[in-house]
This record gives sequence, C-alpha cells and structure tokens, in this order.
Amino acid sequence: MVLNKKTLFIFLTFFAVHIWAAQEQEVFSLGKLTAIANPEKNPPAIPAYLVLEESELLMSTDLRSSFFSSIEAVLIFKNSKSRKEVEDFYLKNFQGREWRLLQSENNENRTLLLAEGFSRKVLTIVIRDDGSNGSIVKIYFKKNSNY
Repeated sequence: MVLNKKTLFIFLTFFAVHIWAAQEQEVFSLGKLTAIANPEKNPPAIPAYLVLEESELLMSTDLRSSFFSSIEAVLIFKNSKSRKEVEDFYLKNFQGREWRLLQSENNENRTLLLAEGFSRKVLTIVIRDDGSNGSIVKIYFKKNSNY
C-alpha cells in the first residue's frame, strides 16, 4: 500500500484527535505505519536508554520498511525534570554510545539536539518546557539507508 500525503494527513489528524482523549493504549495502523496513543513502551528503533525514568509516554509512531526494520520512528513523552536537566541527560548519554552529537541549539522556548549513529541513523531530540517545571521531549529517529 502506497501512502500519499492526503491519506497520511487524514490518518494523523484522526490519530491526534484521539490521543488526548485516551487514557489507555490505543493502536492505529495504516499499512506499514503504526501510531500508538499512550504507548506502554517505546518503538523498537528508539533505544530504551534514551527515555528518562518515570516518564509518561504520550505518543509513538513507527514506519517500517519490512516486518523488523524501522525506517522512521517518533516518541513523545512528558517528564518532571527541567529542560536543562533533560538536556544534560542526553549530552551525558551520547558519550560512549553509538550516537555522535552533530548540533545543539538552545533558545528560550526549546532545546534541539541532532545526533548521528552507525549505519547513517539520525536522531533529533526536541525538549520543551511543559509549563509546570517539567518538560516534554520529542524524539525523531530516521534511518537513511537500507542496510
């Protein structure tokens, strides 16, 4: 099944409407794309060590090229730590791991981290304040090759 932009937009709009109303995990699938509201675990492409302890998972998506190979994944979660604490967590976590930090950008609204991994994997992390001394983290994973 080929996903065109209109079909994908309708699917993601439908998903976004349901994510905020749901309290239990809800799974939506469209071809090779799976979106989960209130997921119980992160997508397989995003390593568990990238999710802070005591985080509340809000949403995840996983786009696969085959049964076991993710080419894109997204995870959004909320945490009680400040934006600076979360940024420090990631900068420390990238050291000695497969990720090499390519770019770090801070402004008053958000922190953006861009990292590259083995086999041309790219990881983008956006950290925002949630308005109540916590933070909301969005992790975007993309695999740029088929090996």
